[in-house]
Amino acid sequence: MRNPTSLFLLLPLLAIAACATDEAPATDEAPATDEAPTTAEIDPVHQAFFENLSQLCGETFEGDGVYPDDDPDHPLVDTGLRNYVSECTDDRVRIELYRNGGEYWHGAWVLEKRERGLHLFHDHLGEERTEEDLGEGDSHGYGGYASHDGTPTRQYFPADDVTAEMLPEAATNVWMMEMDLDAGTFVYYLERHDAPRFRAEMQLR
Repeated sequence: MRNPTSLFLLLPLLAIAACATDEAPATDEAPATDEAPTTAEIDPVHQAFFENLSQLCGETFEGDGVYPDDDPDHPLVDTGLRNYVSECTDDRVRIELYRNGGEYWHGAWVLEKRERGLHLFHDHLGEERTEEDLGEGDSHGYGGYASHDGTPTRQYFPADDVTAEMLPEAATNVWMMEMDLDAGTFVYYLERHDAPRFRAEMQLR
């Protein structure tokens, strides 16, 4: 395992709805969005978080969904989770999610620098899927912009207008990513209506 002090991240780790599939990781097909990626300057704290995450390109994290602990049907709880930081550019970091020792869970979590700031979205397209292939209950491209409440090691992403229109029930979502550099861990946490909805705890492999 690498020195934990090199760990600067936190990474998304959840999809609001959708079932597991065996499809290959998504390509660069963009989701529905209100903005394209940009290399424009963003808030310095957001930039620091983005740079910390970029340092993890090629790294793998392993752990589990630990909340809710009473829902045996939840697709990301009690399955074993593995995240791979697969792409890092000047304006984007992409992380793939796997379950159960190698099964690709049709999801990637993408941080992008946009004109309005640092944005998190959830990508649910595999190499052979398009928007038209999404089934009932599947969603693609939901997420939000980083608020001004975060730090270089923790960021909050309230749901944006695109998400509220796509998934009205998720309009109050807030995604949180946090890292502990000394422990070499990170946490992905989701709230809805100010109540816990999902939590994953991961460890640098």
